[in-house]
Amino acid sequence: MVTVERIRGRQISVEIGEVPGIGWVAVGIVTDGLGHEKGMRFEVRADDPATAQDRLKLEIEAAFA
Repeated sequence: MVTVERIRGRQISVEIGEVPGIGWVAVGIVTDGLGHEKGMRFEVRADDPATAQDRLKLEIEAAFA
């Protein structure tokens, strides 16, 4: 599942999927932000997709706090 979210003023492309043997993985890539921020990649793992999405959002918010 791929979605686009706006987090702390940056546009983030988010993909969440299940990886056998690892669990749910959420990856976020900055697609619109300051020049040096574009392409930044964030990744988290969790036991379920909702938790993965929540953890990813928290990690991105913390990076841009």
